[in-house]
Amino acid sequence: MPLVTDAAPPGAQDKMPASDQNTSETVWTVRVASFLNADYAWEFMSYLKSNGYNPALIRLYDSKGRLWRVVQIGDYPEKSQAEISGQLFKKKSGLDYQIKSLPAALIEERRADSRKTPLPVNPVQAGGKAVTGSSKAGMLEQLHGISEEFFYEIDQQDVLRAVSQRQRNVILARIMIRRGYVEDGIKLYEKLVKIYSKDLDLREEYIGALIDNSDYEKASSLLRAWLNDNPQSPRAMRQDARLKLLIGDYTQQQATLGYLLRLRPGDTDSLSARAYGRQQGGDWLGAITSFSELIDKEPDNVEARKALSALLMQRRPRVAFTPSVYLQAEDTITTTLAGSFAMQLDHLTRGEVFYGNTRIYRPEGDGTEKVDKVVNQLAFLFKRDLTRTFIGVFGLGVYEGTASGASVAAGFDWHVHDEGVFSAMVDYNNPWLDEPSAANYDGRYSQLSLTYDGFYNDTWGLFLNGQVRQYVVDSDRLYGTKSLYNIILTRRLLADPDIFVSYSFYRSYFTYDDESYTPFEIVENEAIHTLSASFSKSICDTLFIEGVGGIRSDEFKTSMSYFGGPSFVLKFGPLQFNAGYEYSSDSGLAGGGETQLIRGGLSYVF
Repeated sequence: MPLVTDAAPPGAQDKMPASDQNTSETVWTVRVASFLNADYAWEFMSYLKSNGYNPALIRLYDSKGRLWRVVQIGDYPEKSQAEISGQLFKKKSGLDYQIKSLPAALIEERRADSRKTPLPVNPVQAGGKAVTGSSKAGMLEQLHGISEEFFYEIDQQDVLRAVSQRQRNVILARIMIRRGYVEDGIKLYEKLVKIYSKDLDLREEYIGALIDNSDYEKASSLLRAWLNDNPQSPRAMRQDARLKLLIGDYTQQQATLGYLLRLRPGDTDSLSARAYGRQQGGDWLGAITSFSELIDKEPDNVEARKALSALLMQRRPRVAFTPSVYLQAEDTITTTLAGSFAMQLDHLTRGEVFYGNTRIYRPEGDGTEKVDKVVNQLAFLFKRDLTRTFIGVFGLGVYEGTASGASVAAGFDWHVHDEGVFSAMVDYNNPWLDEPSAANYDGRYSQLSLTYDGFYNDTWGLFLNGQVRQYVVDSDRLYGTKSLYNIILTRRLLADPDIFVSYSFYRSYFTYDDESYTPFEIVENEAIHTLSASFSKSICDTLFIEGVGGIRSDEFKTSMSYFGGPSFVLKFGPLQFNAGYEYSSDSGLAGGGETQLIRGGLSYVF
């Protein structure tokens, strides 16, 4: 096998010693970008990883001694495999690629695993002398008297270099927007569109960036001009349909895509837009149909298969069994055996039935009374899609074992943006289970809860929650009122494995209704700062591992506490099993003490 094929300048192989031509296995690599600026290169690596790629960064010198950071997305033994990978990359990302044939050992030698990886020796600065130094791959010793551009062809004839000025600017614009420099990124797109005015891919990407960043007026103006020039442009019509969905005109969006599919039956881009549009618009049944049609046309479309699988897992009937054991101070044990069954009742309504059996046990001790109670709960929960972004929630339940009674819940989920939900919920007459002593006094509670849970740019998360809760004991005696709020700010550091860091602040106030009647104590003030980290990693299609840990500091306590634990998930098609453990050095109850939580789960989607 020749050492270099299409990567070598004409006649270069004739200059290579015959003994060197078979020294290393040659592979076909998919090269997608080259940078002189290291920051841009690593930002692009991060961008690719966040989009599901596993890129590699290779450091190469050109004939002038300049160091290039070359980004590659795969190495393959056959050129046809590399071509397919490159074509899929271009279709998904809109970026160009180049296929190069290189020695595998040389690629490994020049791979950079991080910014701190030592730089390779510059052969140009070495004056064409033999390059020396240790090499695990043994490739540096082969560079005697030969410029490195022989291997890499980093020169003005390089195909990627010929198009990379435009491509690097497109990548830079994406990186700017991703890092929050939206205005600068949009300006760069605008400049590129003026330079490459006939590049429809670039025009579509520019309008898409405007839509992504809510500049709907400018995007609409550009789309009108585009459609005036070419009323049947599929690119313009797809972006116009997307814009209509985001401004709330779901019906018109689907009508536009339907018209486009009549003009171009089987067009996979339009099928994809229709499927994702239906999913985003809340038409889950239509989305399942469209994703199925898309997969029929593109059997290797992994993203469509994942989206269809997620929809089926979410909407198909599901049964789940979730046991747990909670160990607290003073030998308190709370054991829960719970099960649920959920299914679609009609196109808009999903129903769930829940049963829980909870046993709270604590032996009698110094200053503590014995608790031995079993609580049985049966509840029905209904969720109905009232609009594309607004879901109504209603629940009814009964329980017995402490006080016996009926529970009612009502509220809503409002999708204020794609990854942000505002929820409000009122619960009436639930059994009070998180304070063991309350079980001896027929404890129950009612509450109002307001919650916002959102994620931004797949990087930042914000969680806000406020609650007002009233506790009742001895059938109808008001025991006290608790008010609390919780703020959590989360930052994603890596996408594979998923690594998150979080800071949270939790503040609560409790006031007794009658301070002369306090048979058990409740923590009256909490102000807790928490720093935590979590990770999750897919080992294979079947096994997922997760972990969480952190430290807490309560302004009303003298010492800090900590918590942490692992968990895992096993998936076998529709069957899923999970188990986890978490330890905490402080329970958060008035008596304090360590806690341990052991939990499991088994679910099946029909």
